[in-house]
Amino acid sequence: MACEAQSDCSRSVQDADIIAEKAKLEIADLLPKAQTLYFSENCHSNKSQITLLEADQHVLQHVTQGGSLVIRGDAADAAVLCTSDRTYELREAETSNSLLVLDSLSWPEEMERAAARHVTGRQVTGTFFTYLELRQCRPRVRRLRQLLAADPYRGRLEPGLGYSLHQLEDLVQASAAELTTALDYCHALQLEGQYRALECEYQFHVFSLITKYMEENSWAADRVLRDVTLRTLADLEPRAVLEFTFSRYLQPTGEQLEGTGEQLHMFREEAVARLFAELLLRSMGTFNLADFLASWQQSVPEGVTTSLEQLRGLAVVNREVSPEVVVRLSDLDLPEEVNGRFQALFAVKQLWAPEEMQPYVEDLTSPTLKIGSLLAKHTRLSTRNGVKMHGPKHAH
Repeated sequence: MACEAQSDCSRSVQDADIIAEKAKLEIADLLPKAQTLYFSENCHSNKSQITLLEADQHVLQHVTQGGSLVIRGDAADAAVLCTSDRTYELREAETSNSLLVLDSLSWPEEMERAAARHVTGRQVTGTFFTYLELRQCRPRVRRLRQLLAADPYRGRLEPGLGYSLHQLEDLVQASAAELTTALDYCHALQLEGQYRALECEYQFHVFSLITKYMEENSWAADRVLRDVTLRTLADLEPRAVLEFTFSRYLQPTGEQLEGTGEQLHMFREEAVARLFAELLLRSMGTFNLADFLASWQQSVPEGVTTSLEQLRGLAVVNREVSPEVVVRLSDLDLPEEVNGRFQALFAVKQLWAPEEMQPYVEDLTSPTLKIGSLLAKHTRLSTRNGVKMHGPKHAH
């Protein structure tokens, strides 16, 4: 029930009984306190000062524990809301029911069942038919990769500009924890407080300094010493770049150099193979597969074995043409929009194995949209020589 002022809507216990009877409720089943609603005089003017937000358990717990909520996105972006470690799509939703905001309300568990029956007035301060709906989504880190790729670090002679963490938090639609994970995934390096990506040829140059020093010392691929390598090369390139490159392309073997206790290192095979593959493919977008495989294996350091599985997300093999080719392909070269993404993929080739397609569409998934459902909606599954393949949904 509603009325304009509290004095006009005073109700007695008898009034409450009449209403209960019309609603076919048993008086004996009701709690002793009845609450009658009335609208404040400035109810509608307060509406512009309040926004209702639907919160799941994670958001609710985050806020009640003192966490903050941040809305991120440029003017042209669809807004997202971030907690410390999750990102949510933020959309306005409508409801056919009135949503009332009250200063106070008594809940059943707060009422004394043995109390005398009485009626209490409750003031409605706002009436709403819309609210903000949250839907958890993947962090939108494509922009991060674009920003880092647009001005990579090429060495002391071409330092360029980077981004501070604060700048990236403003530009990238991701929570703080997700942004940190994305920076690590993108192999971003922090130089003098600015995050940078290393340009591919420059990475190869620094890696070559390390391998050349290995050759000078006649070290085997699994007998590399980190500290002496970094000390020796420190005058040639920034220490942070040397440390980053060493850690990215070499890993501890678990063994120590006898007599010194110093940890021995070996090549990270996949990382090294991908570096050389990218260098080969940057000069030619499409490469004869047989020629590429031969050149690739010949170019990598001794002890590194190449395989097509190492090209995941970097290039794809097209066996539908003769001769077979390998095509350099980054998801950054593909449209962000879902239908456009799949059209672009099928323009490269008509049939894709699931593991081939996954790195190019996984950013389109969400906690509620798994990759299997995404592929089922936008591709047609068939079998070729006993292997499941995804093709265009509609033949052209």
